[in-house]
Amino acid sequence: MELQGQQLQKSKELAVVYSDEKGQEIKLTTSDVIKYISTDESVSEKEVFTFLNMCKYLKLNPFLKEIYLIKYKDSPATFVISYQTLLKRAEENKNFDGYETEVKGKIPNMTARATVYRKDRSYPVKITVNYSEAVKTVMDRQTKELRPTNMWKNMPEWMLRKVALARALKEAFPSAIGNAQVSVSEIVDIDSDDKRVQEEIKEGDGQKAIDEMYGVSNKEAKERKLKLYEILKEKKIDTLSKVKEILKSVFPNTNFDKAGKYVFENMPDDRIRKVIEYLKETKE
Repeated sequence: MELQGQQLQKSKELAVVYSDEKGQEIKLTTSDVIKYISTDESVSEKEVFTFLNMCKYLKLNPFLKEIYLIKYKDSPATFVISYQTLLKRAEENKNFDGYETEVKGKIPNMTARATVYRKDRSYPVKITVNYSEAVKTVMDRQTKELRPTNMWKNMPEWMLRKVALARALKEAFPSAIGNAQVSVSEIVDIDSDDKRVQEEIKEGDGQKAIDEMYGVSNKEAKERKLKLYEILKEKKIDTLSKVKEILKSVFPNTNFDKAGKYVFENMPDDRIRKVIEYLKETKE
């Protein structure tokens, strides 16, 4: 991974210079993204290029944790907009007229409701989220059972409230983050400075660290991945070359030439969904 990152830096040092919303000049280079921003140095040149231009287009500062680049092994990179960024962008809109949130009940029947008001609309946007659909879990290595990630374990009300508010804000202000392809489940707070997480990455247990940070290993995601494997088997897509053909059709702007046989193991859940949808629509 490190060697690939070094080769990318030597091959072409991409850079963008822009001003954020406060007028502060920001300069981002390939080296910055590989060394300080991406969660893995195996990030490709195309992924770096996309990330750099997304930061410039949306005027986001990754050093202030407004946007993240999640990369792990053979998975395509995922770009994550932070919860605070979405809230700030909504508040800066001239039509923003405040919001209300309410959390009711106890786990596992806890619900959170968010209401976002706009001055130019007669009715507010109201979103209700159930704990069971939003909680992020990881596999406990000792018990082999799913358990809530640390943030969901320690602050379930706060986390559920944020999910509901993020969904309501995104629906009320769909242009707040431009055309960035960011799923609702990815609008989260991420403590990438957590020393324990950093140590796990250094020790080679990157997947566990990523799961803890981003909560990508939930029950629904695991079941969806199993469903994908069943469909692949039914359609006799049993070679890496066939898999790559499918991926290129679903994600034409992503390079899968270096994808390995475990490409689906580390693929974000929203991409797994798109692959399943494509396969269901495709005839035998």
